[in-house]
Amino acid sequence: MTMVALICAYQEVEPFEANPPEDGLRATLPLAGRTLAERQARLAVAAGATSILFFIDRLPPALLSAIERLRSDGLLVAYARTPLEAAQSVQAEDRLLLIADGFVADEVHVHRLVTEGSGILTLPDLGIDDRFERIDAQSRWAGLALFTGQLLKQTAMMIKDWDLQSTLLRRAVQSGAREFSVRELSDAHLNIVTKRDDLVTIEQQIFDESVARRDSWVSRYVLAISEQAATKLLMPTTVPTEALNLAAVLLNALAAFLFAYDWFWTPGILLLLSTPLDDIADRLASLRMQSRRERTWWSYLLPASAAAALLTLSYALGRQFGWGCLPIGAATLAFVGALWLEVGAHEIEGQIFLAERKGMAWIMLPFAITGSWLAGLFGLSLYAAGSFFWAQHQIHHRIGR
Repeated sequence: MTMVALICAYQEVEPFEANPPEDGLRATLPLAGRTLAERQARLAVAAGATSILFFIDRLPPALLSAIERLRSDGLLVAYARTPLEAAQSVQAEDRLLLIADGFVADEVHVHRLVTEGSGILTLPDLGIDDRFERIDAQSRWAGLALFTGQLLKQTAMMIKDWDLQSTLLRRAVQSGAREFSVRELSDAHLNIVTKRDDLVTIEQQIFDESVARRDSWVSRYVLAISEQAATKLLMPTTVPTEALNLAAVLLNALAAFLFAYDWFWTPGILLLLSTPLDDIADRLASLRMQSRRERTWWSYLLPASAAAALLTLSYALGRQFGWGCLPIGAATLAFVGALWLEVGAHEIEGQIFLAERKGMAWIMLPFAITGSWLAGLFGLSLYAAGSFFWAQHQIHHRIGR
């Protein structure tokens, strides 16, 4: 049985909102560099929705752009202007996840409702305003409900001029849908937003909870503050994460080219500048709920371009100090490759300190400052070899127990 997310995207922001979106819709309010509608869609997909259906009464450019961005990421997205159109887009046996206009929450709430099978997410009626629709004297709707497509089809036949979102909720309550209560409004930034100011605190919470891989000592101890600052700067923008990864690859490739022509300081700086970019991209992807479960081709291009830079550095040093430098560079790369083949999916002690491109770039810095490039090349070789033998010892020692 498939699950379709029905996202309502037609209500306007509060009157007299200070900084409304150009089209005046809640759905296009900015959140983490994208629109609220996009976060709702990704929230549904993360919970298992196979397709997204926006219920709209008009399609302004900002909402159309949001839909196109979702489609370009491989999501099945459609829209309907009338209840009948919406009903025709789903099957009676489909699970229908209804998301209220302006709904914002953490994944935990959606997963809870989906795991239970069907029902309505509610809040106790204690200090809650009219953004949350009243269900009875004790509870209000939190903005999320799960039922079958059949309910939408039945509702569409009799809805007339009534509001689809409210009518579906009433029909679900009348049909005896189970209610699942959320204790507090502040729990996991659950909210129904009606203006831009409602998103300020939520956006900060999302930013604080976003994490990059932090799989190297450089990312954790050297670049953490700068990565956080850059992410915060980029968060309100529409800069795609792919652009940051591409920039990292290009900087490494340019460094490789310049090393080959006996430039040292400039390509060295380029390598250092490239080191935070992929983690910044990861943090932005986390903010925008863009999946990072599978390895992308950037995972291969980045180390490949960094390896090319090390080889051309070895080549340039070989012309000055002898061609033995090139085998040293090749041996360093061989040790790094063998290291990560050996580690695989294992978790070993001190793993973040093992040799990888970021750590090697920063270890080279003191040698570069003193002009000891050849000593730095030897140092990288010893670092890679030591990392490999340490990992091998840890893995085989654990297996031998």
